[in-house]
Amino acid sequence: MFSSPLSLVDNMEKRALSNPSRGSNTVSIVATSAIINFIKNHQFIDRIVGEHFYDSSVEEKCNVNDLLGIVDNILSSVIPLVNKESGNKKVPTDAPQTNISSNISHLINWICCQMTCEAARSKNVETRLLQIFWKVSSYRWTTQVLLVLAAFALQYGDFWFISEAPSDGRNALSTCLLKGLSSLKKKLISNENKMAAMIPLNKVINDLLELTTHLVRLSNLVIQNRGKHVPELATAFRTIPRWSCETIIAILTAGNYFARLIDDDKLAESELEILALSVSDTKSDVLRVVKSCERKIGQMEEYQKYVKKVEAPVDIVDFLISLLTAKDSSQDPIVTGPNDTPVKLELFRKKSVLLIISDQNISPDDIETLRIIHDDETRFRISPKEDDPKAFSIQIQTEKETLYELVWIPIVDARPENLEPLPKFNSLMPWAYRVDPQKMNELAATYIKEEWRFKRETMVVVFDSLGLVENTDAMPMLRIWGTHAFPYTGIESKHPWTEPCNWVQLVLKRVVQQGILDAIKDECILFWGAPAAAEAGADVSSGILNHRAIQIEDMKLFRILLRSCLICRLQALQILKFESSPLLDRIVYEMTEAYGACQKDGVAILTKGPELQVQHVGLFSDLKLVMDQVAKDGGTALAEDFEKKYKDAQGQSICLHVCVPHYTSLGDFTALIVADS
Repeated sequence: MFSSPLSLVDNMEKRALSNPSRGSNTVSIVATSAIINFIKNHQFIDRIVGEHFYDSSVEEKCNVNDLLGIVDNILSSVIPLVNKESGNKKVPTDAPQTNISSNISHLINWICCQMTCEAARSKNVETRLLQIFWKVSSYRWTTQVLLVLAAFALQYGDFWFISEAPSDGRNALSTCLLKGLSSLKKKLISNENKMAAMIPLNKVINDLLELTTHLVRLSNLVIQNRGKHVPELATAFRTIPRWSCETIIAILTAGNYFARLIDDDKLAESELEILALSVSDTKSDVLRVVKSCERKIGQMEEYQKYVKKVEAPVDIVDFLISLLTAKDSSQDPIVTGPNDTPVKLELFRKKSVLLIISDQNISPDDIETLRIIHDDETRFRISPKEDDPKAFSIQIQTEKETLYELVWIPIVDARPENLEPLPKFNSLMPWAYRVDPQKMNELAATYIKEEWRFKRETMVVVFDSLGLVENTDAMPMLRIWGTHAFPYTGIESKHPWTEPCNWVQLVLKRVVQQGILDAIKDECILFWGAPAAAEAGADVSSGILNHRAIQIEDMKLFRILLRSCLICRLQALQILKFESSPLLDRIVYEMTEAYGACQKDGVAILTKGPELQVQHVGLFSDLKLVMDQVAKDGGTALAEDFEKKYKDAQGQSICLHVCVPHYTSLGDFTALIVADS
């Protein structure tokens, strides 16, 4: 498969001696402008990208790093020479271990001929470009760029270094060609206008080398970090093909311009300016993306180390230190107590912790719920003090021991310039321990958002004394059951829903005037809530406000409580396994219908008896129809229709009848929806 390896530098001389003189008038170089127009030809580039067929077995034959090193060696030697930045002529050196296969060498020679010799056949420019792209289409995009740049480096290096080739072993033909090429080189150097044009071209060539290096670097980043969650890499992966096509066309344009500069007396400075601007802009864009990706990868790796440390706690104190303490920081403490005095994390040793996560706009209702949890007597346990065992006559003393503490982490933009308009956190929950957002580890907020899926809604993560998560979010449970949900872990033996519950009573007890639910004795009660717009319910309220209809005035709180209750029920079904599928549960169905109604319009809930058994759940817009039906037959027809709708829904696709709130810990339930639907 492979012939004896030939270094590109050795092959460079053979390539130059095998080509006709570039000074021959029979060689008609295609105008540069005809090629440069394809750089921004989106239709042409889309066609190239669409026809790309990568073959890994072909890619393996090309050692990208070695080839890049050779090309860099050639161009890095030529560029200073042309710019006259070096007093000595630096001839590229060939490291013995840097070899390429004959297949790659032949491919590079073929591309080089397309730049020069084949132009004499007056081929259509688009056809010639398509041939080159097709020839290299089995390689990775950045490898294609490197192969074309290698061909150009061969052409460029031929011209500037071939006259320095050793005389040993030359035959008459090669000596003649070398003399002719040397003469052509001297003629170019003696032409001040052409040499002046070489300087900006040389700058373009240097930019092309850097651009190719950046593209290879970016491609390596994508390959090495495949499967990692770095959105910038995904964007780069989609952009590399277009950048590569533009770069290949730019290299071919530079090659044609160089050959034209040697053979033609006419200069096209405007074309070179367009090329230089295009290459420079693309190089800047690629370099910016490379740096962005490297920065994000570095941040990701740092974050992964942080996660590994956080999720391997020895106890609750170790966990809080790992989560909250800034890297390489001795700032301690970062927590203040209820009396605004700093406390050390050691205070929480051997205790459970309810970690309150919220933004700066935590609702008053949630604050009140958490205050009740804080003040609950079950937070404390009476335990004997340690006394001298020999002092039997001494009466055993007792002390109050705190079983769990509430620690609040405000997730805010902690930059100093953004803290000014924030509320004083100690005034919101003065009874809770508070973490200073300016002092805590900047990765803590990222961890909370990524691992615990915190968005904006208040959540409470429950930890045991070993620093292990017992409940990823107890807040829905706390809103519905309050202190009755103690110890707030949601485990099977402790879950509040092990006892029969009425979801209507659970949700409405905080949004309907106190005492109304207890006083209900009517056969049918209609609870209704208007849409957000106040005027939406004003027109009909006068016709329904009587002893059989009760308005839900705080619809925002109702939706929050309904959502929390639905989440709790779904969690309970996962833990307690009441049904093979949660969606076969009648309570879930009733609440999803109510939740969907709240999302669309307003809600109307018809119940029966003091137990508030649900007979019908509908939209607020159907309120008049519901009232008429209740007046007609006491709601019997509505109840029958709702029961039929429930039974029919069980045989339909789940997606057709269920409105489930997004919630992190319902991941298994979400998977069930996908599987069943």
